[in-house]
Amino acid sequence: MIDEKGRLFGKVNIVDLIIIVIVLAAAAFIGMKLLGPESEVANTQKVRVTMFCEESPVYVTDQLEAGCEAWDAENQVTIGTLKDWTLGESKSAVTDITGEVVEISREGYHSVTLVCEGEGVVGSHGVTIGSTLYAIGQSASIYFGDCKLFLDISGIEVIG
Repeated sequence: MIDEKGRLFGKVNIVDLIIIVIVLAAAAFIGMKLLGPESEVANTQKVRVTMFCEESPVYVTDQLEAGCEAWDAENQVTIGTLKDWTLGESKSAVTDITGEVVEISREGYHSVTLVCEGEGVVGSHGVTIGSTLYAIGQSASIYFGDCKLFLDISGIEVIG
């Protein structure tokens, strides 16, 4: 099998063969880590992330457009694409003259519920998008195109 020159079957040098086997084993190991059943790539799902902003100026909400990117600048993560939004009365909490906290609505402002769709890894604590974990109740400042909204995540669900 190995000739006097150290070649297997007279064709392949045994040292070269060992190097090839090591390289193939390393490639298989890396492939399993990246694409195996425990990898993020294998566990990525389509998700719908719903966000709520209590109060935003009308001139900001008027600029929202379906299909624009929802980008978390703080974490450098694209959450997904804006699919839909619903406007409502703004909601501000103020203290009245008796010292009681009351909710009011301000003229020129809206509340807005935004629905985005993207991809992430859903876990027991929320959804990881990019390398950032998002959870219901989390506050964030998110850009939608050229608009920036300060909001809370109000829902996360796996879709299709």
